Amino acid sequence: MKKFILSLSMLILFKSAYAQDDVKVTLTEEADTLVKQRFIDRYENVFMTKVRTRHMLKVGLSQYYQAVPYPLTDDKTLNNLSLHIGYEFKFLPAFSLALSGHFPLYGVQRPVKESIQNTVMDAQLRWFVNMRKRIKAGNSANNFSGNYMALFYNIPGTIDDDPKAGLKFGFQRRFLNHGFMDFSFALFKSVFDYSYGYNLTGLQFSTQASFGFAIGDWKKSATAPFCDILLCDEFQGQQWKIRLPEITVGYYLNRIRTGVGFERKIKSSPWTINVQLDAAMNNGFNNLRYDHEVTVGYDSNDHLITTTYPYANVYSREKILILSVQPRYYFLQKRQKHNGRGGNGLSGWYAGLNTEYNYYKGKHSGWEIPGGDLKSETNIIQVGPLIGFQLRVFRRGYLDMNTSYNFKDQLKSTETSFGLRTNVGIGLAIGH
Repeated sequence: MKKFILSLSMLILFKSAYAQDDVKVTLTEEADTLVKQRFIDRYENVFMTKVRTRHMLKVGLSQYYQAVPYPLTDDKTLNNLSLHIGYEFKFLPAFSLALSGHFPLYGVQRPVKESIQNTVMDAQLRWFVNMRKRIKAGNSANNFSGNYMALFYNIPGTIDDDPKAGLKFGFQRRFLNHGFMDFSFALFKSVFDYSYGYNLTGLQFSTQASFGFAIGDWKKSATAPFCDILLCDEFQGQQWKIRLPEITVGYYLNRIRTGVGFERKIKSSPWTINVQLDAAMNNGFNNLRYDHEVTVGYDSNDHLITTTYPYANVYSREKILILSVQPRYYFLQKRQKHNGRGGNGLSGWYAGLNTEYNYYKGKHSGWEIPGGDLKSETNIIQVGPLIGFQLRVFRRGYLDMNTSYNFKDQLKSTETSFGLRTNVGIGLAIGH
């Protein structure tokens, strides 16, 4: 009996030990609890490269489409801006016709009639260089986002007839559903011969840029959230900003304007400090704002008939430096973070204070000025409330627009005034 019980116990122990290696496998199916990830072709979503478009109406701002060049003191210092209204039609996959008008924004002190007289009408025949190949490769649709060469012809509105013609090399991009940007290098000269037999003396080169809103025949595309595309959800503690230069080089006019800025957040708050240094240099023929009398003829009694003309044609030699310090508060940042639609970065609407030091030195020479020369050197301090909008585009671009209403004090003088100051900056951003 004892042997039977012992044998039975050994059998149970052996079976238990063997059962430890006998693993039972059960397959089950459960619902996925992971959040689906969105993978974005940022280039395609932002620039709408695969959205077919044949008609586009453009309304925005343009730089350097001016019928008459003005000295740095007369053209808002650093912003040579015009209101841009244009229409572009794609008649072949690689070719378009672009028509536009550029209405100069001279300021509230200038009459609207003056802007109308200096409105530039522009016509371009554009060849989008790689468009056909990109369409065949499936990398693009028949639209306006591409690199181009263009033949152009422009003419001012009702002022002295001085049309210009030339060649442009540029790139245009659609921006989300209702935006566009266009940057080009233009080589041109006056249609009439002002070279006096010396061939290319009238040839000029300049950069030209425009951006704004676009309306067309495209279907509204479902894009990813704005901040997913433009990286504004990422934390950005500081950035350097290098403004795209505005350049004109020619026999009659040489001008360059550029700037550099640095912006840094105050800890992780919506407050930042933005420091900007802008510079410009101008040498060439300009129309200076200078009231003077001009003889236009004689009356029946042989008395001189004169009229007051508001501008003098002069040769200007100028330079200007502007240093500004702006405390900025991104007032929507906290609410956007709370709603999960924004980040702790340097993009968005802001308000603040504009403090600015402006140094200008210039000399204007012309027969219409008594003594032949008009020299000036000024030091101006401006202070006033500021409102603006800044956008960090991808990792290497930025757009910064602001307007301030300033109290202006001219040092070494009793002259003071109030006025608006508008600044538009587009360029390269470096930082994190």
